[in-house]
Parts: sequence; C-alpha cells; structure tokens
Amino acid sequence: MSVQELRGGARMVLCASVSWYLAVELHIDSAPVAAVLPAVFTLAGIPLWAPRLGFYRLGGVLLGVGIGALALRWLPVSVLSLALVVSVGYLAGLLLRIDGAPSPQVVVSAVLVFGVPVAGYPEQRLLENLVGIAVVVLLGPLLWPPDPCAILSRRLDAYRERLDRLLRRHAVQGAPPAADRDAGTAEDLWQQPRDLERDLRRARQALRWSVLLRRSAPALEEVGHRIHLAERTAAPLHCLTAQLRPADDRDPFPDAVRHALVDALAGADPTEPIARARAIGRRHGPAAPGSQPDLAHGILLLVLDTLDEYRRAHFPGP
Repeated sequence: MSVQELRGGARMVLCASVSWYLAVELHIDSAPVAAVLPAVFTLAGIPLWAPRLGFYRLGGVLLGVGIGALALRWLPVSVLSLALVVSVGYLAGLLLRIDGAPSPQVVVSAVLVFGVPVAGYPEQRLLENLVGIAVVVLLGPLLWPPDPCAILSRRLDAYRERLDRLLRRHAVQGAPPAADRDAGTAEDLWQQPRDLERDLRRARQALRWSVLLRRSAPALEEVGHRIHLAERTAAPLHCLTAQLRPADDRDPFPDAVRHALVDALAGADPTEPIARARAIGRRHGPAAPGSQPDLAHGILLLVLDTLDEYRRAHFPGP
C-alpha cells in the first residue's frame, strides 16, 4: 500500500465522518448514511476533482429525488411503476453526462426514493446529500492534495516506456502486438492517451479550485503538450503495429522514428532525432509504391510530420 493510497483512505474517512457528524447535529437523521456516500464515491479519484464531481452528483440527486417523489405521488408501487421510474431516470441521466457517460446517480436516487414510500424521506435524502457534497467540495481538496501534474507525468512515462518496448519488438521481430507478452495487451495501450487527455481536462479545471496547487499550472501545460502528442500519434502507430509487419528487419527507419518520438514524449528537444530519421527515411525508402512496406513508410512519415508540428510549436529554433 502506497502513501498516496493511505492518504486517500484517510481523506475519505475524515470527510465521511465530518458529513455524518454535521447531518446528525443538524437533526436531519440519527443515521445519515446518504451524507456519507459523496465522500465514498466522489473522493475515489483525485480529490481536486471533487468539486466538479460533487456538483454533478448534486444535480443527479436533485433529478432523481424529483422523479422518485413524483412517481410516489402519481403511481402505485408496482413492477411496472418501477420500470417507468428507471426508464425516466436513465433518460434524465443522459442529460447529465459525466465525461460523456450517463449519470447513474439519477436512477439510484429515483429508485431509492420510490422504494421507501415514507413521508419526508425525499427531503431527508436531499438534505443528507447536500451536507455530504458540501463537505467533499470544501474540505476534500484541502486534505493532502496530490499534484495532478506529477500524477499525469508518471502515467505518461509509463505509456512511453510500454510504447518504446512495443515499437522495439515490432521493428526487430516484425511480430504483431498480440504475440508480445512483455509489451502487454495493445488495445489498452492505445486507450491510455485518450484517458490522459480526459484527465488532463479534469486537472485543468481542478486547478482553478485549488489555491495550493495553482502554481503547478505551467508545468501541467508542458505535460499537456506531450499528452496531446501521444494522443495524435496513437492512431497511426496502432495501425502500424496491429496490421503491418516490416518487410526488412535491417531497415533503420522505424527505429529512428521510434527514437525521435520517445525522446519527444520524455520532454526532450526532438529536433536532431527528427532530422536524422528523415535522412534515414530518404535513404531507405521502399522501392515498390503501393506495397505494404510503402504503407508502413507512409505511416512513419505521418508520425514524423506530427512530431515536426510539435517541435515547431514548443522547440522553435533555426
């Protein structure tokens, strides 16, 4: 268990306990379980994202409680009524998406309210959630806040190392990634840049809420440029490694492109590796247009073009 995980557990316990205590002191309920849930679910990720996720959860609770209360008022408690509540809750969740996915909170709140036909329960559940969300939003980001820049940088380094291993083996052996046990499963590798882009957007929003870590914004932008490069080159590299095999293991061009890309993803100036790769590509271009080696060569040139755009934007020089 890492120090970060221990801090995350302590953060969750403290916020859950404070939420419970406040809800009891405010005489909302003697056992306010719903006040604890925002801490459990919202603080599972980076706590700096808690304000944004907390407001999403609040919106889901409001919609769900409203749907459940209206159903109790106008419908009998039956399986058909439950099916209607779930259907309406799902459709409402489509309006309250979190990173493109429908919010499950609407359905959960609607079903819980509908399943407890007790007077005052909808209002009680709403108040408990308000207390829990307030604690998470105000207290969560202040308790041992991790630096999102450092977290994303470590994840990008892990992607770069796996990509380097995969491209090395592909260039040397000409084997598809499914046969590469050391490089791991390829499909989850190509998903990592998209996940990094998504979490980069979250981190940028989170820093607006954090006075403690706002100074990390410039470093986060530098990491963000490299994440964007990884995302732009993932698709052509996926095509290259999934469907193509180098026809000539002695061709140094793929390894030169790999070297330039890995250097750029590490934050180094890729000017010299790019120039060297282009020179090698001109000397070792495929002789047969339209052949598989020609297609692989074209994909590698596309990766080099993307690297050149990155270099001109972030390493301007002669």
